[in-house]
Amino acid sequence: MKTKNQACDSNTLLTDNVSSFDVAIAASLLSLAELAMSTSDLNNLFLPPGWNKLAIINCVPQIYRYPGVKGFLAAGRAGNETSTSVVLALGIDWTDWLQYYNQGAMAASPLLSWAGAPAGSLTTVVYNAMYNAVRSSLWDSLKFLADKPLRTTGIGLGGPLAQMAALDLRNGNSGPDNQSAPGDVTCYALSTGPSANASLANYFTSKVPDSYIITAGTEANKVDFFPLENSGKLASQLGTQVALPVAVPIFDVPWVERSSEQYLTALGKSPVYPPTHPPTVQQPSGFSRDRAFQYANLCSVAYQRFQHPDAQNMNISPFVVGQNITANGVVFCTLFISVDTIVAAFRGTCTWQEFASNESNSQTKTTTIGPNNVSVHTGTSNLYYGLSAADSELTFKQELIAQLSKVQEQKTLIFTGHGFGGAVANLAAIDITIDGSLTVNFVYTFGANPVGGPDFAKLSDNTLPNSSFHLARNSDPFPQLINKWIGYGQLSTPVSVTGVPEGDSYPYHSIRSYSRLLNPQE
Repeated sequence: MKTKNQACDSNTLLTDNVSSFDVAIAASLLSLAELAMSTSDLNNLFLPPGWNKLAIINCVPQIYRYPGVKGFLAAGRAGNETSTSVVLALGIDWTDWLQYYNQGAMAASPLLSWAGAPAGSLTTVVYNAMYNAVRSSLWDSLKFLADKPLRTTGIGLGGPLAQMAALDLRNGNSGPDNQSAPGDVTCYALSTGPSANASLANYFTSKVPDSYIITAGTEANKVDFFPLENSGKLASQLGTQVALPVAVPIFDVPWVERSSEQYLTALGKSPVYPPTHPPTVQQPSGFSRDRAFQYANLCSVAYQRFQHPDAQNMNISPFVVGQNITANGVVFCTLFISVDTIVAAFRGTCTWQEFASNESNSQTKTTTIGPNNVSVHTGTSNLYYGLSAADSELTFKQELIAQLSKVQEQKTLIFTGHGFGGAVANLAAIDITIDGSLTVNFVYTFGANPVGGPDFAKLSDNTLPNSSFHLARNSDPFPQLINKWIGYGQLSTPVSVTGVPEGDSYPYHSIRSYSRLLNPQE
C-alpha cells in the first residue's frame, strides 16, 4: 500500500509514477457513495444535479451471514470533467450490517475464483459472500455502460465492495455470463478499513493501479479512526492511501469524524446540512435534562481520551478528568470527578475492528450476574468480563471497580455511555450493583445498543428502578435494533428525544447531536 498526503485544494492533483488522484472527482463520488449507503429505497433515489441513474444493484440479506448490498450505476460529469463517465456506487447501511451479521471478528478466507488471485490471497468470509451474492446484479448493470469510463466508489462498510468490484471489472476478466469486463476501472473508497492480507494487496495493486483509500486525517494528526486499526491476518489496504489533512472537530467523536460531511470538508468542499428543528425531550420522573446534557458531553470526552488523549476541546466544569479504564489494552472508559459526583463514561466503538469484534458480535450468551443467569449481548459481555490489558490479570470489570473504589468517598455514582458504550454501561451498572461492590445511583445512556434478553431487562428494572434512563432519537437506528435483533428486551426507562440539531448527519447517531438537542439553551 502506498501512502500520500493530499492538501485540501480541489485544483490539485496527487500524482505518482502510475496514477493521479483528483480531489474534485473524489468529492463528486463521495456524494454518490453516501447515497448508496443511506438511501433505503433506491427506486426513489434523488441524485445530485447532472447525474442520471442507469441501473439499481442489490442483493437480499442472509440472516446471520451478511446484510443486503445496495448500489446503483449512474452517469454524469465528475468533478471538473467536461465529458460523461459512469460511477458504480455500492453501500451497506450500518444497522443492516448489525441486524444480519452477528459473528463478531471477521474470519479470513481465500478470495473467490473470479479474482484470479494467487494462492494465499485472503479477504473476509463475509465480504466474499456479499460480493458473490451481488455479482450477477452488478455485471448485468454494465449493459448500460455504453463504453464510458467507469469508476467504483463506497464509503465505510461499502468501501471493500467497491474495491472488489474494481478488481472484478479489470481488463481481461469476465462476468458470470461471460460478459467482457470494461477494464481501466478507477476506485475511490472512503473511510474504509483493511480487508486483505499482503498477498492480495500486492495483486490488487498490480491489477487496479488507480485505486485510492481516502482517509480524513494524516499519520501525524489522525481524525477518522474507523479505517486505521490493522492487525491480524487481514491488515492490508487495497490501493494507495490518500490522507486528507483536516482539523479535529470540537466534538472529537467517531460518528462526526467518519461522516460524509467531514470528508467533504477534508476535500475542501462545504457540506450542506439538513434544516434544524427545535428539540423536544421527554421528562419522566427522576430524569434531568441538565444532567443528560452534561453526561452527553462527558461521553464525548471519553471518546477523545481514546483518540486524542493529550487534547481536550470541551469545557466539562465542574468535572475534572480522572482515571482511564482500559479494555484489551485500549481506553474504553473514563472517570470524571466533581466535588460530590463521579461519572464513569463508556465510549462506543471507534475502529473497524472494534465495530466487528464488539458491536457486531450480537448473539446472546448466558451470563451469570449474582445468582441470576441471564442472556447478554456477546460482544458486550466479552469486553466487560474480558481482560483490562493483555499483560494484566485484572478484567475490565475488576479494574473499573478498583479505580472507582479509590475515589468513591460516598459520592453519587453515575454510569453513562453512548452506542455500544451505553450497552456496556447498562451491564456494568447491574452487575456491580448486584454483587455489592458499589452503589450505582443513576444510569444515563444515549443511542444505546440493546444489551440483553427479556430476562436481563427484568433484572435491570428490578435492580435500578426509576434511576436508569435510556435516551434515543426517533431517527437514530441503533437503539431501534431492539425491534430487529432476536431475543432482546427493552430496558426501562426510555426517554424520547426529537428534533434536528445543527450539523446533523446520517445515521443520526452521533453524541454531538444528542448534546445539541439536550442543551438547555436550545
